[in-house]
Amino acid sequence: MKKLILFVLCALSGLMVSAQSRWGITPEGGFAAVNRVGMGSSWRAGVKVGVGVSYQFEPGWIGLKSGLYYANRGYSLGDYPRTTESATYVLKEMMTGGITQHFLQLPVMADFSWKVSKEVRMHLAVGLGYSYGYGHSGYDEAENADHPFRDVNSFDWGLTTSFGIEVNNWVMNLGYDLSLGDEGGNYKIDGDNFSLYEVRSVGANYNTMSLTVGYKFKL
Repeated sequence: MKKLILFVLCALSGLMVSAQSRWGITPEGGFAAVNRVGMGSSWRAGVKVGVGVSYQFEPGWIGLKSGLYYANRGYSLGDYPRTTESATYVLKEMMTGGITQHFLQLPVMADFSWKVSKEVRMHLAVGLGYSYGYGHSGYDEAENADHPFRDVNSFDWGLTTSFGIEVNNWVMNLGYDLSLGDEGGNYKIDGDNFSLYEVRSVGANYNTMSLTVGYKFKL
């Protein structure tokens, strides 16, 4: 009887270890290149750091991938003329606008993977990414209540994908994100004046490429 109990306990322990080994936690960090769609702006450097969480289903070629990451992005409006008129004067001045937004990102992706060798595994993940912006800075009109970025939305979402290689628990990921969320109020140029208009529709806002390196802890 004791042998049977020990056998059952060993079998259960083996099952628990097997189930736990499907979980992975990956602290990672790296660089990003960000491009604002439709503004004629160039690619700007950014960062991406955080912790990834993954779960591998049986038979092992498909899983789920998520995590929590910090990322930043932004663009510049450049220098534009603005004319302010009153009954007694006409003021012409240059306005400079730029923004850097800070985001916490939560991706939810299906992760497809395959073994290349005993030590090497490739990953392809696709899904949706959700972001919450907790601040923005960088515009010159900080003292002006009518600055161009006063109504920027905090919440964003979009498509996300990554292609990665895992070698002896070391992981390198090449990622691409396409922002699609409603940005909120924005500015356009009307002659030599800024005119505020509303942006309340889904559309491409940012392209982001990232390259991160991390270490995967299997639980």
